[in-house]
Amino acid sequence: MFYPLLMSWTVCAVRVETLSVSDFYPFGGDNGDTVMAKNDDGNSPDIPVSTKFPFFDKPHNKLIVSTNGAISFLTPVSQYTPDPFPLDGDRRLITPYWGDVDTRKGGQVWYRETTNSRILDRASNEIKTNFPEFNRFHAAWVFIATWDKVAFYGCSNGGCSKRNTFQAVLITNGQHAFAIFNYANIQWTTGTASEGNANTGLGGKPAQVGFNAGDGKVYYVVNGSRTADIVNINSKSNVDIPGKFVFRIDSSKIGGGGCNTEGNVIITPRSGPMFGGQHLTFSGPCVDQYSSFKVKFPGIRWVLECEIKSQYSFVCITPMFDSDGDLSVLIYLSNRTTTHSFEGTFFVLNPAFSKVLVNRVNPDIWGNGEHSISWDEKEAELENSSSVDLHLFTLQLRNGGLKFESFIAKKNISKSECMTTFSLNVTQHVALLRVTSRVETMIKMPPRGIWSDVFPISKSKDEAIQACQSWIKSETKSLSTDFDVGPCPCTIQQAVLDIVKYQPDPDCNRFQIKSKQTVNCRYRRDARHCVRLSGPSETGMDNVCCFNAKGNLIDSRVQEGGTLQRFHYLGKKPENVPYITNFYHDVVPFLQCCRFSQMQSDINQENTTYNLCQDFLKIRKYSSCQNYEPPRPARTSGDPHLSTLDGYSYTFNGAGEFVYIYTEDDLFKSQIRFEQFQKEDGSLVQATVATALVMEHINSSDRIEVRLNPIRTADVLRNGQLLDFEESNWMNLKGVTVILLPVEDNSTDKSIMVMFKDIKIAFNIQASKKILNISPVVQGDQLKGKLKGLLGNSDGNASNDLLSSTQQQLPENATDVLIFNQFGMSWVINETESLFTYEPGKSFADYHQPSFRPVFESSVTVTEEVRAVCGEDKECIFDFSVTGSRDVAEQSLTFQKQFQESQEAALIVLTCSDLPTIPGGVWESTNGNLENSSAVFVCRNGYMVYRSTNNVTCRNGHWEPNENPSCIKYGTDLYTRNTSTPIYSTSSDLPVYIGVGVGILFIIIFILILVILIRKRQRSGGFNIFSRASNLTPTEDTDDRSTELSPLKTEKIVPSESPSKIV
Repeated sequence: MFYPLLMSWTVCAVRVETLSVSDFYPFGGDNGDTVMAKNDDGNSPDIPVSTKFPFFDKPHNKLIVSTNGAISFLTPVSQYTPDPFPLDGDRRLITPYWGDVDTRKGGQVWYRETTNSRILDRASNEIKTNFPEFNRFHAAWVFIATWDKVAFYGCSNGGCSKRNTFQAVLITNGQHAFAIFNYANIQWTTGTASEGNANTGLGGKPAQVGFNAGDGKVYYVVNGSRTADIVNINSKSNVDIPGKFVFRIDSSKIGGGGCNTEGNVIITPRSGPMFGGQHLTFSGPCVDQYSSFKVKFPGIRWVLECEIKSQYSFVCITPMFDSDGDLSVLIYLSNRTTTHSFEGTFFVLNPAFSKVLVNRVNPDIWGNGEHSISWDEKEAELENSSSVDLHLFTLQLRNGGLKFESFIAKKNISKSECMTTFSLNVTQHVALLRVTSRVETMIKMPPRGIWSDVFPISKSKDEAIQACQSWIKSETKSLSTDFDVGPCPCTIQQAVLDIVKYQPDPDCNRFQIKSKQTVNCRYRRDARHCVRLSGPSETGMDNVCCFNAKGNLIDSRVQEGGTLQRFHYLGKKPENVPYITNFYHDVVPFLQCCRFSQMQSDINQENTTYNLCQDFLKIRKYSSCQNYEPPRPARTSGDPHLSTLDGYSYTFNGAGEFVYIYTEDDLFKSQIRFEQFQKEDGSLVQATVATALVMEHINSSDRIEVRLNPIRTADVLRNGQLLDFEESNWMNLKGVTVILLPVEDNSTDKSIMVMFKDIKIAFNIQASKKILNISPVVQGDQLKGKLKGLLGNSDGNASNDLLSSTQQQLPENATDVLIFNQFGMSWVINETESLFTYEPGKSFADYHQPSFRPVFESSVTVTEEVRAVCGEDKECIFDFSVTGSRDVAEQSLTFQKQFQESQEAALIVLTCSDLPTIPGGVWESTNGNLENSSAVFVCRNGYMVYRSTNNVTCRNGHWEPNENPSCIKYGTDLYTRNTSTPIYSTSSDLPVYIGVGVGILFIIIFILILVILIRKRQRSGGFNIFSRASNLTPTEDTDDRSTELSPLKTEKIVPSESPSKIV
């Protein structure tokens, strides 16, 4: 089957003017070009390129210029008559004008590679103009080949005066690639060896213009190729400039630039911030000076006008939204007589996932006063303006709803300064900043600008105390005991494993630390990694679990860590605006009660403020991992080695597409593709590796596909369309969350999380150049024994995991051959079952190889090099021996070690109950509530130990010994001391404790004497000490000391005030 990609001549009205040589990119000896020697059917030597050039989804580090009007990448082109595309035999070609050129008869061929800044800027601007969806493209490399006044083979004296002048310009930024074809003067189409006329250069088999992948399947030709009409190519165009063609060529689908009279509208970028102000480019339809363009976003009352950017595009500015996710955009294009409507999709980003483009300097504590910010003047939202304003937005709670109010904090700032200082003086608690363009437009449009993060405004201690007390009073009214969020993971290893129930916290995670981001864990400063619920609980709540540098779960009574959250940061309820409501009602109160109110050291205030934080944690309970059950991991790695969800390990080297994990009812499906491993020289080995994975919760989620890509390492597709991570690495989609995690510097590898919350299945995927290593995770008992496929049934019994699709049970000790034939191959899928998306030129049949037979482990010979790398590890030995790739072997070792850590994290750990909350004091534990952890009791500032205690240790699920400590305030009748240092049994307190002890001893002796006297008196009919005759009355115990408190009873939180949507 062939896969042509044809271009139509009539895509837009074409201008009358044609190109001249002066419109070409500069060429010739004066510009540093290399000139080819006079020849017929010759080629340049291999030309190394400094930046890998992506073409037809393959990277290339060399190219060859052919005299005959072609550029090749794998083999030289000496053929003078252009065969019709598609061609096989590795003839991967770019052909601006493939015909029989003979420079011996006249003309020259020039070429050069360049990174000259002027050329790069010119190339970048051409791509931005002709491909508006690439409005942020910056060329890194350009190659220019020019055929200047070249003659054709076999020309007569008169025929040799017929000359062609054309140019090919190749452009790339390393990931995307483009080709520009320029034509100035085209007078001939055919040489005489191709049956052309010697006098005219016409007739016979004319020249061909296009692109060929070299696989005999995929190609692209310009209309008119190999016909007499190709001589008129200098009057044709796909970008409305006669003699100029522009193509995108990095992928398997060649795309033309310019516009079209019908088809879809392309929105760029495809996603953007919830706060609006984003510069959106709409391209696709052709426009003229009479055109007008409007868009309608759902939930926005008015239709927005847009301005013409070029004949290929419009620019619109997004409004402020109050929800995130997919929006269906209605687009209206009008001219003098008609109106056409189009539909597009725009993805609104949760503020937690949006890029921060306005950077606050020293951002950790921002209170009223002078502050500085910085920005990048090249952002699209700031284009066409030399100055900007700074807008401050503050968040207000009014009439039960959250609303933003804005005002100008500073006016008319030079954009090119990229930094400014301003004065902050507000009474509100939450704010964000927008650097706003001062560009003037002919039509009314929303303001355009770039945003800072949402940030708390730090208050004085007195203000923080007042705000905290007010918040506690309001929240206590709605306190309930029905928390439905479940426990936290007990260790950071469990938190990293459990990507089913929990997700990394966007504001605090170790992956940001790994990527050297400076803003991380700002609101939980003792944490190094936090996780949050993958989605809101039934009541809309969230649970933040944080872990310190030792990997232990943080108790927020001791350090700044996680707590229960009344509102989930993902929103998803009418009264819960994504991120904003959570930040206002959960993050800021925590800071006010547990940080800002603690910033001074006055003893009397410390008594109050520490209790404020304790009171906060009664309402937003501290983290606990009691009764936590981790999920089950599985894996597929190397040449494929699989471990099932129940822990059974085997090797299966099938070639094709297979059932990976299905639920018994087929409501969840995941399929895996194994392909033969290809060595660096292109040869195939008799073993396979995972190259693609597709998964879907049927009718409940988007379909997500991850597949290797030679240029970008791996692509993520959503319902068959490439996901764009340009604006955010975090996509919360329909029924599934996809996160592209940062990796080490200079690494081309990718780490991708795909999480299906509702079905409780997730995948951790590590993509390298030639292999996918995959670790699925399944949570809870609801799927126990209800799965099928290559990873078993997850019933807790590894011995029955080799159950074929025909219900044939293989024994645990089955050989690799038996597993291959009777188990693995039974799970191969057919074409109608496939969920995969196939690239142009590919189909199910290209991957389905039922007759493939691999090398089995028993036939592997181990060399010294293999042993040096792998030691005794059988999987590594097999991978290295069969693939010959040291990289694959080392990756196999690394991933296997990671999986072993995951298996250890999947074990249920023994824990003790939460240590009780003590007014004025806290238990500091060495390792949380885990078995063998020890804890010491310490009183906070302003308190002293009243009843001392021994250290306690968690043994067999119980704290031993059973202690009952308490603290008393300084300044009581028993003892007064003016110090802010925490007190715990120091030598300087010894006289105090002796005095207190003696006093207590006297009291005890007095009571004993009274008891003795009473008993004696009672025997003799004596007095009652509380009788009226004694003049003594019972008094209440006014001592504020506390006995051991039982664990806090928690109640369901019902919003006392329901914040409305942002307006």
